[in-house]
Amino acid sequence: MSDIIGFEACTQELKRLLDEIAENIKASGEKGPDELHAAVLTETRKLVEFTNRTEPKDFFDADEVENIRKIDQAADGARREIFGDSVHAIISHMQDRVSQLNQLEKAVRQQTADNERKAKELRLIPVRNAIDSVTDAIGAFNEAKDILLDEDSNEAAIKSKIESVMRAITALKKAAQDL
Repeated sequence: MSDIIGFEACTQELKRLLDEIAENIKASGEKGPDELHAAVLTETRKLVEFTNRTEPKDFFDADEVENIRKIDQAADGARREIFGDSVHAIISHMQDRVSQLNQLEKAVRQQTADNERKAKELRLIPVRNAIDSVTDAIGAFNEAKDILLDEDSNEAAIKSKIESVMRAITALKKAAQDL
């Protein structure tokens, strides 16, 4: 149904419509990508409806018919431009989010690595303390062994037992150091 008749009426209505569409899309774009997407669909539909509503006053006036066709083409070009701009805005928004997610992922990985390093250090503190204690015990056993005489049978038996204990402690110390 054509209700915008004549070049003058078509020109004025298209200008008004483009201003209205620009305001609506700008306002929707500030609300987020979902609102922008919905506005683009709604507002571009208005441009399609506009081209269905236009017609020349005189169908036999070739110039007026051509001018109305140009106005309709301008409306269709605006529709395509709005779609293109909104797609770019939406893609840009998506790329911003992907970039933010990548940065967040890196931060989480760094924090995880730091936490794991600290956890290993915490677990190793008791092991280090045990190694130090075992080292001190080995030193004490060596001193005791050096004092004992091989000629005395009781001392020789104690010396033998100390050597057995030291072999076990040395094996334990080596196992702890391998951790």
